[in-house]
Amino acid sequence: MKKNIIFLHLESLNHTIFNHRQWFPFANKIYNQSLRFNNFISSATSSLMALSDLLHGDGNTLEHNTHLEENISIHRHNPALFDVLKQHGYTTAGMGYPKNWANVDAIWSETDTFNWYDTSKKMLAEMQQVVSRPEPFALYLWNLSSHLCYYDDIKKGGANSLERWQRGYQSMDFMVGQTIKMLLEAKKLDNTMIVAFGDHGDDFWGHGFNGGYTHGIEPYTPLVHTPAFIFCPGMKAVDLNHMVSMVDIYNTVLTLLDIAVAKKTEPHTFALTPQRRFCYSRNLFAQQKSQHDGSPLRKGYAITSEHFHVMKIDDQLKMFLWKADPTNHFDILPLIKYKKSGEAYLDLEKAHSQRTGGIHPHMQHFFSAEMVPLIAQNLHDMKTQLDTWIKNKSQVHPAK
Repeated sequence: MKKNIIFLHLESLNHTIFNHRQWFPFANKIYNQSLRFNNFISSATSSLMALSDLLHGDGNTLEHNTHLEENISIHRHNPALFDVLKQHGYTTAGMGYPKNWANVDAIWSETDTFNWYDTSKKMLAEMQQVVSRPEPFALYLWNLSSHLCYYDDIKKGGANSLERWQRGYQSMDFMVGQTIKMLLEAKKLDNTMIVAFGDHGDDFWGHGFNGGYTHGIEPYTPLVHTPAFIFCPGMKAVDLNHMVSMVDIYNTVLTLLDIAVAKKTEPHTFALTPQRRFCYSRNLFAQQKSQHDGSPLRKGYAITSEHFHVMKIDDQLKMFLWKADPTNHFDILPLIKYKKSGEAYLDLEKAHSQRTGGIHPHMQHFFSAEMVPLIAQNLHDMKTQLDTWIKNKSQVHPAK
């Protein structure tokens, strides 16, 4: 018997927000019984880019576009995931509310439209119709209420912006609970795989005002380190601590459903095994100009390893120890200097001069001798890989 599958698009959710466990009782219930990707990195800081990357297992379907969310066209290198599932006998549907102001139909499918509803009640009624059928189903559920700019009745009940912000996430979690309840009542939870993921996080102007944007800005780790987990009946719940990218979900899902995977994907795109050293992310399209036509957005690319996060913003490099510095406030790149012999060292003179008696032992112990070659080697390797990835993106041609 084929497994059913449901995707839960967890809008604007990063790990920092998800750590408010009391806001997410239903998501946590399924999370605790799932394969948990602790080092999952979203491939983009905007919903449409992340959505496209997931649906195609490929980060290059939109790179020819020049404006985010305007007149989007698709150059597919792989068929959209839900088109593949439909071809294999699944009843498929994309469902969301409130209605998104950006048109996602072109990204969603070659033939089908994404269904938007005014209320969760209407969406749930349509879900019930699909879930109650005997044939296998594949659903994509997207509650936009956790986005700052979208509201439902739950969110509108907040007395101020902080309450409404929290209620948006609680609305999203309530949708998760309603989904689980529906599956239990239909006796289909034991035969349904649930894939949940945060598309991106928000940065509340901790790295500049950026014209007021909270996401869509450069890919600092608070924006791209998001929760992701798969509830898969018959598989033991476990923490998976290797690197996993948004683009890996496509082939992972097809593999778990015993469907042939796409050939035009990266070779290491099965999320359940530790095959990745690096994940990549970005905030604008390769053909999109940085800070154009009055836009404050600067083009940023990033490469992330288990401990390091290297960003290239326009032509400026930054490097962060993202596990120790999850908000990316301390760029360590200025510390790295080189002697005439080419040997690397860490220049801590500025820190030395700020304290009588020299640098505090806290910093002395952390930036110990063995950290110098570790940082220098990772910088060299990651910069080389990132430059190659950026170059390849800028040369992407439409699929034929």
